[in-house]
Amino acid sequence: MRFAIATPVYNGMPHLPACIGSVRGQDTGIDRTHLVQDGGSTDGSRDWLARADGVAAVMEKDAGMYDAINRAWSRADADVYSWLNSDEQYLPGTLAAVRDAFTRNPDIDIVFGDAIIVDPSGNPLAARREIPLRAWYVTNTFLYALSCTIFFRGRLRTAGDLAFDTTYRVAGDLELVLRLLRRGTRCLHLPRYLSLFGVDGRNLSLSEGMAREGEVIQRASGAYRAKPLRRAVHALRCLERAARGCYATDKVSYAFALDATPTYRTFDRVPLGFRFTYDRALRTLKGSTP
Repeated sequence: MRFAIATPVYNGMPHLPACIGSVRGQDTGIDRTHLVQDGGSTDGSRDWLARADGVAAVMEKDAGMYDAINRAWSRADADVYSWLNSDEQYLPGTLAAVRDAFTRNPDIDIVFGDAIIVDPSGNPLAARREIPLRAWYVTNTFLYALSCTIFFRGRLRTAGDLAFDTTYRVAGDLELVLRLLRRGTRCLHLPRYLSLFGVDGRNLSLSEGMAREGEVIQRASGAYRAKPLRRAVHALRCLERAARGCYATDKVSYAFALDATPTYRTFDRVPLGFRFTYDRALRTLKGSTP
């Protein structure tokens, strides 16, 4: 099973080497291509990529993150496609687990899993365990599958369904996933931590455009206009998460890549709750009291 992993980059240092290291650190025998698409970095990313081994890097101007991912994917012929932002990492064993999930479930076209939220040094902030993707929930709340945990079967791309709408700048993943779910694409939630989601204050999820673009996409997908109905859907999602134990504290163990080698920093059985907000995380990063 061949994996094509796209990483869109624009001034991705100092996180980029560790991101690439996390892909290099996957199990031997996994057929993978790491497609890095640099849109014109000025922070040393381009020079570093020019010297990096085992990375299929292209430096060219693009129209934003989603255009960069489309360009990267277009350079591959794979069985599974995904994307990993430069401040994110795959945990060791992730690609093998995803391969096995697709192999066991030939009718499934999307696999996603859980994630650990970390700061730039790899320190844990929260554990995000989730429930199966449901179009009704996503349409009326938000995309609760983090992009660094999502994998798409290649036949979606063969059919012309796996491409981002580049008119969106920050919420294109919401549009893509909702479009696929509305078409009946079958999705599997893998109940294990697959990735590390980094928070450093520059995340697109923090931008003002996220809520605005997200609302446009959700309204076009049939979201309720009445806020009480939207809140009711959110409450039902929370009840399902509670029933599945997603809110319980978990003791997490994981390896955080420090470089492209990769060299790892190991965290062992850290008690971690589910509560996470960007505001709280940013206050923690700045050294103030959460």
